[in-house]
Amino acid sequence: MPSSDVGSSGSYGVYHSVFDNFNWFKKFGDPDFIYVQEMARVFGVETLRMADADVLPYDYEEYGKEIAVYINAAKRKADTTFGNQSPNFAEAVRAAHQFEQAGAKMLRKQQNPGNDLTRINQSLRQAERALLIPEGLPNRPWFHHAIYAPGQYTGYAAVVIPGVNEAIDKHDLARTGQQIAVLAAALNRATKVLEGSR
Repeated sequence: MPSSDVGSSGSYGVYHSVFDNFNWFKKFGDPDFIYVQEMARVFGVETLRMADADVLPYDYEEYGKEIAVYINAAKRKADTTFGNQSPNFAEAVRAAHQFEQAGAKMLRKQQNPGNDLTRINQSLRQAERALLIPEGLPNRPWFHHAIYAPGQYTGYAAVVIPGVNEAIDKHDLARTGQQIAVLAAALNRATKVLEGSR
């Protein structure tokens, strides 16, 4: 299950060449290991924040908004790919909106948890697990997350709402519609978990 992504980037000219090695890094990239230490500090602070929080600092409202952006982008791509035969994304759009609303309510509860700490934390963890697809992704059943997965053809780059986007990329109209329903079902499960903590 994805939980965090911290990194640094920038052009450095030797990527995937014979010079992309520890010697280059030590001589040119970060000779005093300052940036490496800073990244370790960022990870350390994040880990401490997660470990010491009374209530897990998950923001499902923001997560829902981001998923809505992914769905809208996939809808535009499907409209371009399939034209007037493009599948209906209304179910997934509605599910993402309900997930976002449940996330907003949960965020208010996280800010004023009272004595419900255990139940709130369980719901926060279970909501992410509810986004798993029991049967896995098409052609890759070992990947179960409905929102994020390594791309099938992108090397190590991630793909968002992979079931939907990869079906569109393959010009498979039937599978696209089926994966939209799978995505909506996962979002509805996660919403139910968040709403169940009331």
